[in-house]
Amino acid sequence: MRVYVESYGCSQNQGEGSAIARDLAHHGHEVVGDPGRAEAGVLVTCGVIGSTEARMVRRWEALSARIPRLYVTGCLVPLRTGLFAGPGRTRTTFVPIREQNALPKLLAGTPASPTEVPDTTGSRLGVALDPPAPPATASEEVVLAQGCASGCAYCFSRLARGPLSSVPLAEVVARVRAAISRGAREVRLTSLDTSAWGLDAVDGPRLPELLRAIAEIPGDFSVRVGMMSPQTLAPIRSEHVAALADPRFYRFLHLPLQSGSDHVLSSMHRGYDAREFERSVGEARSRLPDLMLSTDVIVGYPGETEEDHRATRELLERVQPENVNVTRFSPRPGTPAARAAAVGATIAKRRSRELAALRQRIARERFERWIGREGLARVVEYGPGTSAVARLPNYLPVVLEERPPLGRVVPVRIDGARSTYLLGRPVRKPF
Repeated sequence: MRVYVESYGCSQNQGEGSAIARDLAHHGHEVVGDPGRAEAGVLVTCGVIGSTEARMVRRWEALSARIPRLYVTGCLVPLRTGLFAGPGRTRTTFVPIREQNALPKLLAGTPASPTEVPDTTGSRLGVALDPPAPPATASEEVVLAQGCASGCAYCFSRLARGPLSSVPLAEVVARVRAAISRGAREVRLTSLDTSAWGLDAVDGPRLPELLRAIAEIPGDFSVRVGMMSPQTLAPIRSEHVAALADPRFYRFLHLPLQSGSDHVLSSMHRGYDAREFERSVGEARSRLPDLMLSTDVIVGYPGETEEDHRATRELLERVQPENVNVTRFSPRPGTPAARAAAVGATIAKRRSRELAALRQRIARERFERWIGREGLARVVEYGPGTSAVARLPNYLPVVLEERPPLGRVVPVRIDGARSTYLLGRPVRKPF
């Protein structure tokens, strides 16, 4: 059967979408890139904020008008399937995240055409480990776990994915090996909270031990460790920073702040205070001076005052992140924060604009420090025209005006900077 697969949202969703495509190909289906050619489609949804949720419904409506049978999975299943109403509903099957392994059989017609597949909350992530795949790109996501060990008051993803269920160490290593064998030269470890990996096993290994095992895999590849929470990083912080010093790993830290105010962090049920966040950043930067820091901030959270907003601005000024994802608070059904009185839209928009301007200024200043330097970068994707994107050892993106082979490490010179990337060109040998 010809199947079209489309994924939205975080890197975990993207990794699961890719794994679904590989699994379907392994079971004899043809994965196509044009929905107009498909006999069936798989839509991996995201529901992180209300506008994204609405976009998912519109995309489902568009695909259901072109594809005879749709299978919807991701974070809107099963909590928000009532949103999908219309002519395409009778031709749509909703597949909970932890039952994605059922997709090949569903497409083959093995079950009696169910419209809902019951969730088995105790099951592990059910995608094939290493089936044959279409031609590999330079990057591939490897999922470390389902669910989360935290209980943030605003988070819809935790409701959708359930409690933490870590993929065993040996299986993660096997997934990384499989990705490399498919041609991946950049492996992205992903989950809702990567530093929570292993917390669901008593006296089991934690993330630094997993990273050390991955570092022993032979081959030419780089590893990016994805988003982690300050409260789960704290007990393993020193070990984790030491692991990032290995040349196999990007010197990169994605550590969401969400707010610089302890009052707001407490209301969010984040499990840490602003000082703990700064301690983690300080230790990482002291031991890895060129580390790239990415963080996330929620603006207009219920109860956020001007003083709270100022605390966030001041903390960002102190830690100087290279990247800040600024999101206005969006109440999600079923979460405690959805019942609280929101900050007015006008105030939230103004605060969002202020943080966006601050983010751009800080990033531009930090990126401009790299102008004139030379070093090595791995080519991870091709951009528009003849451009390419390469990553420095600390994960800073460099846009090149020509296209070296995907996956290759090349010497580059940095000639310019923007607020989200560097500009460079290949040179004969590094500085």
